[in-house]
Amino acid sequence: MPESTFNHPLFGPVRFRTASKLQWIRGDAISFVSGFDEADIVPLQIPQLAGIDGANNGHLRFHKRGHAQLLRSFEEIAQRGLLHHIKTCAGTLNKRLRKPVGGGLSKLPSNHAFGIAIDLNSDDGSMGGSVAPVAPIFQANGFSWGKSFNDPMHFEVNTFVSFGALAAEGAEAVQPQFIACRQKVHNRGAPPEAFLTELVEWGRGADGEVFERNDVFDIYSSVFSQLGPWRGELHRRAVMLEVLRVLAGFESSWTWDAGRDVTNPSSGTPCTEEAGILQCSGNSMAFSPQLRQLLVDASGDGTCESFIKTTKSNHGFALEYCARLIRVTTKHHGPIKNGHIHSWLRRDAVDEFVRYLGHD
Repeated sequence: MPESTFNHPLFGPVRFRTASKLQWIRGDAISFVSGFDEADIVPLQIPQLAGIDGANNGHLRFHKRGHAQLLRSFEEIAQRGLLHHIKTCAGTLNKRLRKPVGGGLSKLPSNHAFGIAIDLNSDDGSMGGSVAPVAPIFQANGFSWGKSFNDPMHFEVNTFVSFGALAAEGAEAVQPQFIACRQKVHNRGAPPEAFLTELVEWGRGADGEVFERNDVFDIYSSVFSQLGPWRGELHRRAVMLEVLRVLAGFESSWTWDAGRDVTNPSSGTPCTEEAGILQCSGNSMAFSPQLRQLLVDASGDGTCESFIKTTKSNHGFALEYCARLIRVTTKHHGPIKNGHIHSWLRRDAVDEFVRYLGHD
């Protein structure tokens, strides 16, 4: 089967082979031999495409580094009242060679093979006219429009743009406007917008390993029935934020410097005292050396007294510590262990978090 190397402008040298055993065939299926990690192409839900023909109810596969700008593009299209221009979607991922509009043979991999392209309003006879109103939005968010090479239904990433860069260019347009996330939790009321904003900011910058799959029965295992299945790393981030949103309500009514639960007789020592918005206690550091190291990195001191002080005052530490803890065990927090948070978890809140999350 033919095999070749291509120097991709975003991914560098990649080696691939075609499905045909003897000769090059126009648009032939390909597989990557080296230089490109296909595991980086992960599911993504685009809410604005849920009712669009061919869009798989808005569930598409796209390269994870392009998630933020693709979500932002469709969000802007909807905000500007232009969504009606998108009639069909011919998909994103397609591991094949390029198919030049003129009908010739190309020996180069299509950008659909890398999961960084999307086709809209294909074969509608408009010669690009139907997608012209939305094309500038894609272009402003790091996409090239295929009209320049006679493929007007086609948009492909030409540069990866992080959420932070998008926000810097138009902070007002992406300022979170929480609706689902502001719904009440049990009898604790509704979470403050300031808490939700901090939660999203932490989620944007948190290390990806916090959300990676593991073999432990962890928080993702616990809430799978309520919020699963997982649609990729961005969705897993949003699920974690939803868990922290509800858990913080149960534990402290979203009070960053909350003290210990005086009704808990076992919380009378520095290492058993629950502290802060998520009511973790210092003895939880025994679940993983990584947890104690997180405290040392934040405070320079790995003692339980330091844990109490730091988790009340350092908001980023409080969120990351709890997130990492519930990836190790679901038994430290009663509201998780006993299932109290589960009926208050909301899929629409997760979708709202997805809208405001993004990462490089």
